[in-house]
Amino acid sequence: MSLSINHACFITVMSFVLAAHGQTQPPGSTDLGKTSLGPAYSRVGGGVSPPKVTYSPDPEYSETARQAKLQGTCVLWLVVGPDGKPRDIRVLRTLGLGLDEKAIEAVKNWRFAPAMKDGKPVAVQINVVVNFHLLGKRIFELEEKANTGDPNAELELSRAYFADGDDSQKIRALELLQRAANQGLAQAQFLMGEHAYADARQEDRQGTSSSADYVKAYMWYELALRGGYKQSKKMLKEMATKMSPEQLSDARNRADNWPNSHAK
Repeated sequence: MSLSINHACFITVMSFVLAAHGQTQPPGSTDLGKTSLGPAYSRVGGGVSPPKVTYSPDPEYSETARQAKLQGTCVLWLVVGPDGKPRDIRVLRTLGLGLDEKAIEAVKNWRFAPAMKDGKPVAVQINVVVNFHLLGKRIFELEEKANTGDPNAELELSRAYFADGDDSQKIRALELLQRAANQGLAQAQFLMGEHAYADARQEDRQGTSSSADYVKAYMWYELALRGGYKQSKKMLKEMATKMSPEQLSDARNRADNWPNSHAK
């Protein structure tokens, strides 16, 4: 499955970490991928170097887990042979809804630089931790860029969190969007207008109408239009029919004085 951060729905791309495991047989494990292999070293250390991943195709999300929005961690126990191929794969910590099987399918195709002892490749037992997250590992890359103040990354990350994030991530999504808008990114300014306008219309429906969200929305749309985002022109015309002359004047003054005007 080919994934893109631009999709409306974010299926996962997996991440993993490796850890030494000291048991000769994993207790209580689920035997989903067992094959036959001779004796393996039970620990990394004591002259046994750890294997290193050289090829790790990403697992897929099962459709059932995706629909249920199941996220979590699956832990696999396995043996990496002297040939660098994983064998005897078993589930130590199950996740369910088909994700355990998806993790095993992928890890079967992984390849390692084998563990070494006395200069020779040897078999060794390890755990592989597979984290299933609906937003995917692309999110971590975007977070790093957003932390440097990259407005395009802030916008992309914001849209990802709005699409599939939990409540706390949606709060962060709005913060990221405003950061991008405050840096002059026209598309982010337009979307800030969309959010403020939606709030204003909801307040109208609830009978708690306030001019603040209309003024804020108009200001953001105006800034986006000045930045070349032509979709704003239609929204400005629509909003002008709903606002008083005083509100329109306030909104335009804020746009004229931006970024020194109140953007919040």
